[in-house]
Amino acid sequence: MEIASLAIRMPKPKSLNVAYAGQHWTKRKGSTDKYREAVCFLLLEQGKPTFEVETYQLLLVSNGRTDIDNRIMAIKYLNDAMEKDLKWIPNDGPKVFREFTVRQDDTLEKDEFVMHITFYGRK
Repeated sequence: MEIASLAIRMPKPKSLNVAYAGQHWTKRKGSTDKYREAVCFLLLEQGKPTFEVETYQLLLVSNGRTDIDNRIMAIKYLNDAMEKDLKWIPNDGPKVFREFTVRQDDTLEKDEFVMHITFYGRK
């Protein structure tokens, strides 16, 4: 079993409430595309795992003012970037995407979001 871990400082995402609160889908898509583009750049800086990813897990550590459950959009955008844009993962279904944790960390800078990704697979 191969394991690769990386961490990226993500841009502050929209909260779940803001992302789906009465905006027209074209406005949501525009901001989503920009966010995913930024996430792709950050992931490519870290480098793709050198093996075929079979499963992965995520840990989002952040210091935000929003409710922890509203930070889920960071995970959604990251998954879409890894699957649809970069093709790093086969899908984000439950057989591949095994776990995510969202944690508040008051020692981080205000509105800092750090995503820890652990990939598991075989060469």
